[in-house]
Amino acid sequence: MPAVYSKICTADKTRIFQAYTRGEDYIQLARQMGIKRTTAYQIVRRALEHDGTVAFPRGGLRSVKMSQEMLETIIAIVSDHPDYTLTMINQELRVRLPGAPHVTPSTISNVLKGQLITMKKLEDVPAERNSERTKAQRRDFATRLLQNAQRYNFIYIDEAGINIWTKRTRGRARRGDHAVRIVQGRRGQNLTMTFVVNVLNGLVYHELHQGGMTAEHFNQFLLETSLKCNPGQEVCFIFDNARAHGRAAEANLPAQFEIQYLPPYSPFLNICENAFALWKQALKTRLAEVRHDLLDQPFNERMATLAQLAEQETAVVTPNAMAAAFRGMQAYMPRCFDMENILM
Repeated sequence: MPAVYSKICTADKTRIFQAYTRGEDYIQLARQMGIKRTTAYQIVRRALEHDGTVAFPRGGLRSVKMSQEMLETIIAIVSDHPDYTLTMINQELRVRLPGAPHVTPSTISNVLKGQLITMKKLEDVPAERNSERTKAQRRDFATRLLQNAQRYNFIYIDEAGINIWTKRTRGRARRGDHAVRIVQGRRGQNLTMTFVVNVLNGLVYHELHQGGMTAEHFNQFLLETSLKCNPGQEVCFIFDNARAHGRAAEANLPAQFEIQYLPPYSPFLNICENAFALWKQALKTRLAEVRHDLLDQPFNERMATLAQLAEQETAVVTPNAMAAAFRGMQAYMPRCFDMENILM
């Protein structure tokens, strides 16, 4: 009975391949040795694919030892191309390390698992988020904040929209099932909450109104906020580059007030983000309890109830919470000074 590839000794494989390289009839030789013609073809093909090697470690390519260089290269490929499949990673590995042993996609999968690299939902990051210009703006902002810490009362201002369907985005279900929530098609009119916060006082001032924020409304809000500040203290209003904030310089604020725009793509430098996170978490919990009853109310009563709940939950924005948020923001300052990439 003709021998199969796995049962043929290395010496016989070598004889067949040497006969091929000399231009002899290696098929006739294989027949004399009791080896099938297709197996002889396989011996020659594999030897040609591996530079004349006919002997492989027991277990095939899976027993190839993963070198440190190969490991580091695989990690670098994943870092450069997080959307690559295992096959694409393997192909790129062979391009970057042409002399390295060939490995299978399953080997690469095991290597990635060993490095705690798993599949995740891809997030598109704007190229401008960590451009040199943006990083320079973060550095300049952090420098000014540090240099004027004793001079100004830094006050952060921002706004966020809510409606009756403001809700949690994560839920529970059995493994393999979707977490489904039935909602109505219409969300209803939005309310806009504007917060004014600082480190010492927590929530300094807030306003709730129907509809979105406009430049005229924001400038009027700045004037109202300035009246609630200590007249003998220099104040710096800090807010982001939203369109409604673009004409803040026209607000005609008193002389002791200045405005400072946050760097783009830098929510981690805005403690108002933390304030809204606390407030919305509390509001979502309350709305989950009463939403069914709200849907049965007339529109005006429903909006009034929503506004009342929104006002009540502002109590979570305490001085301690804002002090903690400010400490968290300060943790990013060294990275801003060093102009590091920040992906948050």
